[in-house]
Amino acid sequence: MFSILFQISKNTLRESLREPIYLLITLVALCMIGLFPIFSLFVFSAQEKLVMDSAMATMMLFGWGLAILISSYAISREIDNGTALLLLSKPVPRPVFIVAKILGILAANTIFCFLCCLASLISLRIASDQFRLDFWVMGVYFGSIALSFLLAAVYNYVTRASFPMAAVIAMCVLMPLVAIFAHFLPYHGERIGLSSAMVPALLLIVFSVWAMGSLATALSTRFNLVSNLLLCSVLFVLGLMSDYLIGRNSLEKWEDVPPPGKGTLWISSYDFAPAELAAVGRWERPERVQQYYMLNEGGEAESKQPSVPEEEYDPDKSEREIRQRIREAQQPHGNFIVWSSSDKPRSLPEGLGKNPVLAWNDSDDWKQELADLPDKPVKMALYNVETQSWELRHIAQEREQVPKNAEGMETVYTSYVFRRSANPPRVPSGGTYLHPYPKKGSWLATAIYAAVPNWQLFWMADALSNQLKVPYSYVLYGAAYSIVMNIMLILLAILLFWNREVGRQIIT
Repeated sequence: MFSILFQISKNTLRESLREPIYLLITLVALCMIGLFPIFSLFVFSAQEKLVMDSAMATMMLFGWGLAILISSYAISREIDNGTALLLLSKPVPRPVFIVAKILGILAANTIFCFLCCLASLISLRIASDQFRLDFWVMGVYFGSIALSFLLAAVYNYVTRASFPMAAVIAMCVLMPLVAIFAHFLPYHGERIGLSSAMVPALLLIVFSVWAMGSLATALSTRFNLVSNLLLCSVLFVLGLMSDYLIGRNSLEKWEDVPPPGKGTLWISSYDFAPAELAAVGRWERPERVQQYYMLNEGGEAESKQPSVPEEEYDPDKSEREIRQRIREAQQPHGNFIVWSSSDKPRSLPEGLGKNPVLAWNDSDDWKQELADLPDKPVKMALYNVETQSWELRHIAQEREQVPKNAEGMETVYTSYVFRRSANPPRVPSGGTYLHPYPKKGSWLATAIYAAVPNWQLFWMADALSNQLKVPYSYVLYGAAYSIVMNIMLILLAILLFWNREVGRQIIT
């Protein structure tokens, strides 16, 4: 079975590379990426942003279009011309056939993405200077493309082999050599090298192209090229807008007290009045419950929950710069937080100064860590480093704290809800005076949101434009998400192809 799988995958890859449309799309994408540095001369101090955004968008859109085209050629055309019937008449199981086709198409997509990734890195290297371009690298880049076509023409003339496939293979050999040349070639006496920060973002684009390839192949088992292109376009647009169209109605559970765990803790609040017996609208924007980086007695930075985003830390910066950022974070921009599970805890200590982390010691009633509490937290105390004073909040069963004989403003109470999530949660909505909890969302919307590919998760151009580094941990999450998505799409392709008639077109 594995031998059959390998042979069909290899033949699918070979046939995909032999398609003239494959070479045409690859050539247009590489030329566009290589010419983007020229347009960067018309912007001011934004040439890297222009090149990165344009190169990644070109790679994504052309990769998706190529995936749709070659999948339609590999599946729909073989069903129409009888090749699929010939293979399936032999001892080739249908699941093996369709899985092998998908693997071959993904391999062809990977070759396209490999060339575009190298082209994007080289293009960014060419536009590294705001006022001039490195025409040496640009000349070598376009020269390698021309040389690839020349070698393919000679090879085609001598061996009668496929010209598109020979040209693609030649570019796969020459383009890495150009990238190495651009990386080590000095520019005005200084070696700039290729941008390593762009690599994680490019890998995420590759994952999205893989997903689109599997999706297009699954749909090709039932639809022709035009229908497949239309459906994939709809799913593409829907995936780009899934956060707005579907995600805001998906399930997002907020809790009355801080839930256990080590993920980022978020808090939101709303002031309820007795007149609000219908569901309210938007609560306060969720804020991250965090504490400061503090310098210990040895001058080293330590923290419990960082208030300075990790992406703002650059390992290439000096220790002095890092400590300066830490000192800036200690300025009065927030609060130091402690918790209590007692309904009537002891009074909080005063005089903690500007470094409450160093001066704080846990007591029987107040703990700095939620995990150290004997029961669920009831009180939250916030120490403001500017005023050096405490603010006490009752965060559990807040409505019960309203006196029974209260009138007027005394009947108003503030409800607090908490949630743990790696990414900032949506602003909660819903809840009434008698039931002060946000609505959880729709299970149906959650299922649809999970089923529709979210292409925004793979687009990191905005992060790169803001000089933020894409962590490789996020790339691993993206790879896992892509693998799960591809597995589900492969199962969908097997299901769609299971009872597909492959011989009617020839008979009629």
